[in-house]
Amino acid sequence: MNHLQNIYLFFVFIIAGTVSCFGQSNTPDSLRDILLVYESSNSTEDTARVNTLLELATFYRYSEFDSTLKYAELAKEKSQQIDFTKGFLNAQYLLATVAFNRGDYQKTYEIARKGLGHNDINKFRIERAYLNQMVGISYAAQGSYQPGLSYFIEAYELFKELDQDLGAFQNLNNIGVSYLKIEDYEEALDIFLQLDSLRTLEASTISVPVNLGFIYYELGDLDNAEEQLMRVLNFKGGDFDQRAIGLATFKLGDIYLQRESYSRAQSYFKRSIEKYNELGNELEKVQSLNGISKTYLRLGDLEEALAFAEEAYDIAHEFGGLPEKHTSAQTLYQVHKERNEFEEALSFHEIFSSLSDSLFNNDISREVGRMQAENEFRERELNLREAQQEQNLRNATEVANRNFFIIISLSLLIIAIVVAYLQYRNSSLRKKANELLKEKNEYIKQQTERLEEMNEIKTNLFSIIAHDLRGPLSSLYGFLTLSQMGDLSKEHIQQMIPDLADRFKYTSNLLNNLLNWAKSQLEGYNVHPEALDFSAIVNENVNLISSQAKEKNIRIVNQIKDSAFVYTDKNMVGLVILNLLSNAVKFTHNDGEVTIWNEEKETEVEFHIKDSGIGIDEEKLTQLFKESNFYTTDGTNEEKGTGLGMMLCKDFISKNNGRLWAESEVGKGSTFSFSLPKNEEAFNKAASD
Repeated sequence: MNHLQNIYLFFVFIIAGTVSCFGQSNTPDSLRDILLVYESSNSTEDTARVNTLLELATFYRYSEFDSTLKYAELAKEKSQQIDFTKGFLNAQYLLATVAFNRGDYQKTYEIARKGLGHNDINKFRIERAYLNQMVGISYAAQGSYQPGLSYFIEAYELFKELDQDLGAFQNLNNIGVSYLKIEDYEEALDIFLQLDSLRTLEASTISVPVNLGFIYYELGDLDNAEEQLMRVLNFKGGDFDQRAIGLATFKLGDIYLQRESYSRAQSYFKRSIEKYNELGNELEKVQSLNGISKTYLRLGDLEEALAFAEEAYDIAHEFGGLPEKHTSAQTLYQVHKERNEFEEALSFHEIFSSLSDSLFNNDISREVGRMQAENEFRERELNLREAQQEQNLRNATEVANRNFFIIISLSLLIIAIVVAYLQYRNSSLRKKANELLKEKNEYIKQQTERLEEMNEIKTNLFSIIAHDLRGPLSSLYGFLTLSQMGDLSKEHIQQMIPDLADRFKYTSNLLNNLLNWAKSQLEGYNVHPEALDFSAIVNENVNLISSQAKEKNIRIVNQIKDSAFVYTDKNMVGLVILNLLSNAVKFTHNDGEVTIWNEEKETEVEFHIKDSGIGIDEEKLTQLFKESNFYTTDGTNEEKGTGLGMMLCKDFISKNNGRLWAESEVGKGSTFSFSLPKNEEAFNKAASD
């Protein structure tokens, strides 16, 4: 499910909690009066002045972002002048919240990370916890949920150590949202139901019903989703993050759009837009504008549908929101298509396709950049910790020296004991510091290797996309252009259609393999093994490949025994069978034969696919099984390939604790074989070996 791809879910945070040196008992007017007193009397109470500025900034944090920005900047400047670290860190946090509320998530990240990079950050644990929370939020808002998750966990642990129940509650919420965004809805639901049971609904917990509403929506439970979102709209408390209203009304619009209650859907979408207008957040209006356009499209009012879709696209284009522009281009394509404006529809479909590629490339580049930034930060953090360890050692030595002079009059025995104790202590500290350095160096090495691997994967993907996908798409574009210009007769069109069909059959298979392989390499394809009858999977894939075999008059002989039970991931091995069968048909001459059979061993079952095709020489067969090798060649009817299918087979069989091998003789055909564990016990044993 990809419903959450282009919307921003709600990550809660409480700004007042960070400024622990004051409460919220004063009004803005009284606080400004206090500032005037400080300035007129040339007071030396500089820290008190900073705290007053911070209190003013906090007062406006949800309503007047410009005021928060103004007072936080003044507090930051004054804190730096007087070397008031606590004030500086709190000011950084407030500035980060303004950037976040305005939708500038990269700036949020930079401000919060600058606070975490302060030399004395470890002395201010509560501020460190909130800044970690803000970095996690900035990562998550940009779609990098795994890096954000580590910051939320660190913030959660710090708040628990400090007995800060509210902070711990917030970050448990953020951990739940991270699970939601990676589409682990059941895990997310468990966390948010737990959160909902811990506290009654108040300003600080307004995110819980918002996120429960989104989770139930994704699980298809629209009634529970509506109930949770209405809790937000019916909430009577004050001083809470108003984005909750914008998000709740938007999702209620989605719910009523799905129920085909278009009037109520439009009403909620418009309320969402009004709220984002109040907050000055233009980009988040795009999702609701597209929602209104879709309701008019379903109602048949194509003029209104076009107007709202164009407004959404213009805002997304102006503010540089690629996901929003991607969604808006798709909506405009649908509207123009319904209006029979095929030139405009084609234009926006091309923009939609181009943005799809850009978003895919951006995801890869952003992840590589994030990992590089993470390495730099961790390395700097290691240096800071080493410097702190050295300072601790120097402090310990100074203390030892002072103690030595104080107790000079004591006996030599006492002096010897003290010296021995200090040496032992210094030795332990050095040992711990060395162990920490070794661990961090190993972590940096692993991250560097991962970066190099991702760069190689990215290069391979771009090469395949540029070489193998562009050809069929260019052919289609040329065909459509010639058809539109009327340069093709019906006879020419009939002659070209079979060739185009072959090209797009190849392209479809390539895209399927490409997406599965990319997911396996970049995200980590999760294995879900189960006990299943393999004969059913083989029968299903034989049916899928039958049309391809019929084109070449190839007979497929299925000798798989019934009840051939194995313990494996159904989807993964299904793709393996499909690719191996497709290759067997591809490299077999017309009127040939492909045979499938299995053999039961003690702890595993072996499966064999034999063809009467052209065969593979020993050198090419060795090359075929090399790691990360995209080896391919044309089929007997000049069918094209990329090598991705065999890469997938090797990867998926390995992930299921099996083996893949092949035997071949040129001119006589090939036999590709693989093994799978018989049961769960064999699966676990193979994984541990």
